[in-house]
Formats: sequence, structure tokens, C-alpha cells
Amino acid sequence: MPNIRGAMVVYAVRFVRETYGEATQDRVLKRLDPQHWGTLLRPVREASWEPVEDLVAYMEAARELLAPADPGFFRKLGAFSGRLEREAAGFEPLVADPSTAVRMAPTTWRSFHDQGHVEVKTDGPLDARVRIFGFPASEALCERRVGAWAAMASSPTLIASAEELVCARDGSPFCEVRVTWTPAASRDGGDPRSDPGAGPA
Repeated sequence: MPNIRGAMVVYAVRFVRETYGEATQDRVLKRLDPQHWGTLLRPVREASWEPVEDLVAYMEAARELLAPADPGFFRKLGAFSGRLEREAAGFEPLVADPSTAVRMAPTTWRSFHDQGHVEVKTDGPLDARVRIFGFPASEALCERRVGAWAAMASSPTLIASAEELVCARDGSPFCEVRVTWTPAASRDGGDPRSDPGAGPA
């Protein structure tokens, strides 16, 4: 069973609590199949390894309960997580600039996933395509990834955006995400970290 770093669970729970209110957490948990309670009813350490299926179940239950009509829910959750991963979790040096983010992508992937690997192809200094092999694909995971990668790779001077070009859910042997960077000045100087749906655990 693939595992993800506990930080991905911690930040998902924090997103729900801070966005929808503390009381919603118990309501989300009650919608979960009891098989997922082992992870979500105990304190989760950011450095621990947790079953990816528990994270997926939690995100799906949260959207179903709190935002069933919001197609951007998973991306917003991902963007929230990506900002924390960059700033609070100390991954900023791995994504300090586009060339570093591209070079360190395999290391960043292994920091959050215990299976699978990534391959990166560059189409220019501000344009890269990341292929993910050997890890489960689902709407929740793929959409979360797009939001998280965009937020994590953004900086005060460069805004990253991400889009999934190919998905393993459609029979492809890999998922492929294109990440591009745009100078912040060209977007009216906006702070990329303020966009919860921008869209490179």
C-alpha cells in the first residue's frame, strides 16, 4: 500500500478546520468508513508515513460534505498545503527557483511519497513537464497535486501555474503535469501565495 508523508494529512485537516470551521472536522470524520479512522482519529506527525487511501478518503468526504458544488475544492486544499510545505515545512530551498525545482523534483517527490518516481522534461527555462510513474491516481490526488505544486513553486518574483496534461486514470502509464512560471510583475504584482486555486506530497 503506498504511503504519503503525514504532513499531507495534517495540512488537509488544517485546511478544513480553517476554511469551514473547527466543528466541521467531526462531521467529516463521521462520513468516513471506519477503516480510515486509525489514521485520522490520532495525532499525525508531519514526518510520519500514512496510507494514501486515508488521505484520499478524507479529502473526498470533506468535499462531499462541505463543498459538493465546488470543482476547485481539491486544488484549493492543495494550494493551502503547498504554501505550508514551502514555508512552514522548510522545502523552499528545493523550489527556490525554476531550475532548482526541476533539478530537485525527484528528491521533493521522495520526501512526500514512499513509492513511485518522477521524470522531468524542460521546454524552456520557465516551462517543465513532470511525469509521475508508479503511484495511484484519483481525482482528489491529481487535483490536489496541481494546486500544491503551483503554490509550492511560486515565489514573490515568479508565479507558478500547473495543469495536468495526461492522467493515469485514463489508461496512461503516467500522470503528466506541466508547470510554468510567469514573472509576478506581469500579473500586476499580485502575491502568488494569495491565490488558493493556482494551478508544483
